[in-house]
Amino acid sequence: MTKIRHPEYRKELENTKYPFVPTASLSNEVVSFFEGTFLDAHIYAVTGTSGYYISRVAITSSAIQIHIGDSAEAELLSGTIDLPITSEIVRLVDNFGRSAGLLVSSIDRLAVLTTWGIGSQSFEASQTAFCVTCCMPVPEIGVTAIQLENGDLLSGKVWLVGDDGVVLQTVQKTDKNGNEVNLLQINVVGDPLFLQKLCNPEDLFTPVNPVRTIRVVQGDVSYECDADAFGNFNIQMNDSLAADAALRIRTTPEGIVFNVEGSTNVGN
Repeated sequence: MTKIRHPEYRKELENTKYPFVPTASLSNEVVSFFEGTFLDAHIYAVTGTSGYYISRVAITSSAIQIHIGDSAEAELLSGTIDLPITSEIVRLVDNFGRSAGLLVSSIDRLAVLTTWGIGSQSFEASQTAFCVTCCMPVPEIGVTAIQLENGDLLSGKVWLVGDDGVVLQTVQKTDKNGNEVNLLQINVVGDPLFLQKLCNPEDLFTPVNPVRTIRVVQGDVSYECDADAFGNFNIQMNDSLAADAALRIRTTPEGIVFNVEGSTNVGN
């Protein structure tokens, strides 16, 4: 008969309280977790500290919600098991919806929780504390979420769009290990037209009224010149009237005045 001296990981821990600590009672004196209800756990809360434990289990007719706390906060993470149970993995998220770990079990093991009946069951850290090996500290490597003015938190894939004179760009820098990393650079250059975006712009500034058409009148003949695709006009002069002519442009209350300064050509 073959003797198995080194069983598989889960087989070896089957008759233990893992992923809970060996001293955990697994009971709040009303209901109890069976040994092996969970096969494994991996907890990596962004804002967590240490001493993770199952603080509360809420059961309704449609779902089972498992709350996990730490030494600082009683309900830091949560995971939802929809009824009927179709998944063996319980995904954990924090209060802002960020991924924070998972609990590994099986459908028949999780189904045991439905025997508790509808209601809420609370536990203390001494009853459902997780092993240290299941709790992974997360290094603060950068921005993990963006908090809005109303308190909501955005995480995961987030689009950043510059507005009102804010220009966003990525730049490459070299870290202390010599690796190239991409950084977000925010340039606040300002918006020259910010007053026009207010509710009553007429009270704060004089709207720009650009020239759209130039009408040229020569005697009884007149014709109009429109701007190009970019709204520009090209005004040029020549030496048909004077060899040393100079074009002068000035503004008056009536409009813009163009003058050709210089003496006329001799013989003309």
